[in-house]
Amino acid sequence: SGVGFPVDLMLPFATNTGSVKPFVDRLRGATKYLLPPYSNAEQTETNVVTSFASNDGVIVGADSLDVINNYYNGDRRYAASFFRRAPSVFDIVCYTGNGSTQNVNHNLGVAPELMIVKSRSLSDSDWWVYASALTTPQNKYLRLQSTDGESTATGLWGSSLPTSTTFGLGAFSPNSSGATFVAYLFATCAGVSKVGSYTGTGALQTVNCGFTSGARFILIKRTNSTGDWWLYDSARGISSGNDPYLLLNTTGASELGTNYVDTDSTGFKVTAAAPAGLNASGGTYIFLAFA
Repeated sequence: SGVGFPVDLMLPFATNTGSVKPFVDRLRGATKYLLPPYSNAEQTETNVVTSFASNDGVIVGADSLDVINNYYNGDRRYAASFFRRAPSVFDIVCYTGNGSTQNVNHNLGVAPELMIVKSRSLSDSDWWVYASALTTPQNKYLRLQSTDGESTATGLWGSSLPTSTTFGLGAFSPNSSGATFVAYLFATCAGVSKVGSYTGTGALQTVNCGFTSGARFILIKRTNSTGDWWLYDSARGISSGNDPYLLLNTTGASELGTNYVDTDSTGFKVTAAAPAGLNASGGTYIFLAFA
């Protein structure tokens, strides 16, 4: 309890030790886990998150993954991001690939601007990422488990851009015949969420998300060159002088003592001290932020 709403997606992790950062969602079931940065198929763990509460939060167990509730002499600390499906903000879709082309229905109500797609059944599959900010986005992709910049696969996301009701798939791995998949869809909703992009300057710059009280969750990826998937949140702290971050493409613990991302009432700031993965002069970046 204490989350304040029914949870549809949870991203838990240990903050002071290395760990996986599992994706667990209500649609697939509380005991089903996908574990970036690994390419494994969906796994079943019955004693981590045991169920999603009907009105507030999740029920946790003894935690065999050490990402939410292990004790270890009292020295373990944890954090988690919680998401609820809502029109214009976030949706989850499960589908089966057909090895050809297909349109998959969704309930986002607007065209998704960021999609994270992972096979549930294939034992070695990428975490495919669609981003509307990429050039010719239906032909481009990123991978959540990789530092690679944007890559090209013509028709990967079909022949046209996603719409308010469907997104397309071509005859590629996110649509392998008979394989099952889950897709996490995000979009911009004024004052709530922002999917966007910015160009690095190497100097302090403000990224305006249209918020009034700053961003509480920030995910950033460089697209024109190699770069990690940087995750910041207000639970661990986004403040001038010390901004703990996680890298979703690694199993590392929170990194402390850096001053790369600061708060701003409209969204967030990227500082001059930030490395090339966040603010190289001329570098291009995509981000997902929540108020």
